[in-house]
Amino acid sequence: MRTGEWLAKPASRIAETFDDLNKAVEWMTREYAPPAGSGDSIPLDSREALATDLLPRGVDVQWGEWLSGGHFITVGMICCPNRHVNHPCPTAR
Repeated sequence: MRTGEWLAKPASRIAETFDDLNKAVEWMTREYAPPAGSGDSIPLDSREALATDLLPRGVDVQWGEWLSGGHFITVGMICCPNRHVNHPCPTAR
């Protein structure tokens, strides 16, 4: 599934929306925060730098990491309008 397909879901599934890039990346960082010692293979500052580069260009950002016990943590920021899918934005902004 392409991340932009989330735009086809009901607006009630949206956790947050942002017009400010820094606030969007800060939210992702707070929401993602894998537990200490989880062995995150990509440093958080690298994730933040990449998101700061990609989001203004309309590229969705998805962070994820496997945790112990077979659990998976994920957080995503989907751009709207989206450059990869033709769905309308689910909220009127």
